[in-house]
Amino acid sequence: MYVTPLLNHVQPLIRYELTDEVTLTGKPCPCGSVLRRIDDIQGRADDVFIYPNGAVVHPLAFRSPLGRERNILEYQVRQTERGATIAIRAQGQVEIEALKRRLELELVKLGLHNPEVTIEVVTQFDRQETGKLKRFFPSPNA
Repeated sequence: MYVTPLLNHVQPLIRYELTDEVTLTGKPCPCGSVLRRIDDIQGRADDVFIYPNGAVVHPLAFRSPLGRERNILEYQVRQTERGATIAIRAQGQVEIEALKRRLELELVKLGLHNPEVTIEVVTQFDRQETGKLKRFFPSPNA
């Protein structure tokens, strides 16, 4: 989807590519605008993992359990053929085996058979040129 915000005079964006999954609404805007409206933004569509058996796993399947772990500061998830390899940077104790089991159960619910999740603790991550941390790495073979 490409967007052009009309009211941002400080930093105008023209045909900005938005790779998030969005839900459009057909309801009219209370302000009277006749332009299309976005109802909900679900996350980046290019971060979805698609597995050989056709199972589709949205990043929220990983983001929610990892986000509930208060000692996890940052993480990266790489798609593997049967699941994912997850690197975490943490402060304090993280129950790795329990987290691994929760993630594998979530993948089973989403259609993966005998999923395999590995979790490793790291001290730092390589960042993109912008300084941002890329969190999800779908398989290039998907």
